[in-house]
Amino acid sequence: MDEDFFLYAEEVEWCSRLKKAGPLCIFGDLHLIHLEGATINKSQNLEEKGYYNLYDKKGLQLMVSNHVRVRKQYGVGWFLFLLLNYSWGVLVFFFAGTIHDLIFFKSPYKQWKKVAAFARNVGKLWAISPTILRNKPHFYKML
Repeated sequence: MDEDFFLYAEEVEWCSRLKKAGPLCIFGDLHLIHLEGATINKSQNLEEKGYYNLYDKKGLQLMVSNHVRVRKQYGVGWFLFLLLNYSWGVLVFFFAGTIHDLIFFKSPYKQWKKVAAFARNVGKLWAISPTILRNKPHFYKML
């Protein structure tokens, strides 16, 4: 497996390389148990399960790993397209979250903290983008 990955997206990138190698034959009775980030959630004291939270350290690692995968698998154009979508997503998250909270008579300030954290993560992603674009070996550990 590619040593550039710390967590997330390494198996997807690995499977894409395996697919390019040709047909595979798997023997044996296989079982899989997926804990949806239970170990990382425990070590980082995170409450939320799953991979949809992009405003904490786990979310930053998820974004960086997926950008590394897209750069390796699809090239610079798709990498930049994804990066611009995340950047645009900050504004969408801000406006959609604010409108949602106002419609349901909630204070939008709690949502704004998440938007600010997401914007910081996108900023960190922009900062590391030149390293990703060079596509030279680098260990992308953000946690």
